[in-house]
Amino acid sequence: MKLACTGFVSATAGSAAAANALLLVRLLDHRFEIDFFSKPSFVDPRPIVGTRPGFRFIPVNNHILNFVRSKMQRVPLVGRAASIVDALSYSRLVARTVAQEHQKRQYDLCVWLGDYSRGSVSGLPTVSFPQGPPGTDARSLLTQFHEIQQIAGPWQALKWSTLARLRLSSLGTPPFHNSDHFIVGSRQSAGTLAKIYSVDPDRISVLPYPIDLDLFRPLPSVSEVNALRVLWLGRIVPRKRLDLFLDGAARAINKGIDIRLTIVGAIGFIPGYEVLLQAFPCPERLQYRQRIDRTEVPALLSQHDVLAQPSVEEDFGSSVAEAQACGLPVIVGHTNGNSDYLCSRDIHLADEGAETFAEALIEMYRRKKSGQWGDSVVSRSVAEANFHIDRVTGELIRILELVLARNQTTVGEGSIKSQHLSRPAENM
Repeated sequence: MKLACTGFVSATAGSAAAANALLLVRLLDHRFEIDFFSKPSFVDPRPIVGTRPGFRFIPVNNHILNFVRSKMQRVPLVGRAASIVDALSYSRLVARTVAQEHQKRQYDLCVWLGDYSRGSVSGLPTVSFPQGPPGTDARSLLTQFHEIQQIAGPWQALKWSTLARLRLSSLGTPPFHNSDHFIVGSRQSAGTLAKIYSVDPDRISVLPYPIDLDLFRPLPSVSEVNALRVLWLGRIVPRKRLDLFLDGAARAINKGIDIRLTIVGAIGFIPGYEVLLQAFPCPERLQYRQRIDRTEVPALLSQHDVLAQPSVEEDFGSSVAEAQACGLPVIVGHTNGNSDYLCSRDIHLADEGAETFAEALIEMYRRKKSGQWGDSVVSRSVAEANFHIDRVTGELIRILELVLARNQTTVGEGSIKSQHLSRPAENM
């Protein structure tokens, strides 16, 4: 199969980009031909797959607007506008370049990795494998407006709620019509696309990201008999619910539970969230690190008993899957898509209440103290069954083949209908 491809790919960056790197390598191993379209300064997968047979890199450069954006990005408002214009022009240029190459190469499919397709090419089916439904962060900005107001102040809260409403309007919604099929990481995301954005469920497939199971594997645990060692791993934005995490932990501690918290993640787009860390009533039980290298994560996980991700509207939290691959039980939020991939050792929160999260921590502590923790092999087995690169690649290939076959059938039916309609005219 011959693919035109673009999107986010990196061996060392975020979870989606790392997963896409794994998929690119494996698709090429399966003798796919892949032409990757990208701005080299933005995404360049050549260090990962550039020497593999079947791979071509096609640079796409919107030089002028890229230069303007680079010079204006630190200027308030103007920099934001320049970034938006740069992104729009780049996306359109990608689609236009794919169309030009399609005339010569005749691709079977166009695949956008980590994003929604920003353009379409006549006669070329397009598959989008985004990082989840649009507007998840925007919806959380509106539901948590009062909390943001308390943390960041009324001006910041008003600014971000205004931007959120713009993001959720027709101006901020991706052009769904450019995609023939969508792949998302969980049933949670598939339901959101269908219910909120009226995407036909038949055009949606559910597929988790692959996890590097050689890198993320169980390591000898650093034992600490008494305390429950709880890890938060990921960016700090309203949707991730750091407030719930800290409030629930404080309630569990007040009930006599010995807990040690580690929070690893940079403060996101809203400043001021460090006040939640500073206000935690038991600072001696809390450690905070702004970031960590991806290769250090397995060792970090081995120093903890459980990973908690109470976030809302989560498509697929790679840190949860990585924790399971390393043999840890996990706690996930009520609307966290990783609930599709849990085992008996894990806890899926029934709601978004801090008391519910506290009870989950207490239950994990009880299991540890009573020797009912369960075997790490159980968690590892879940990861191997769901996130192994061979399993995910095989399912991705099946989805791509189905999209291609469906398009060919549709084209064939259209051709038959056209011929049938033309016959009376020919007989006249």
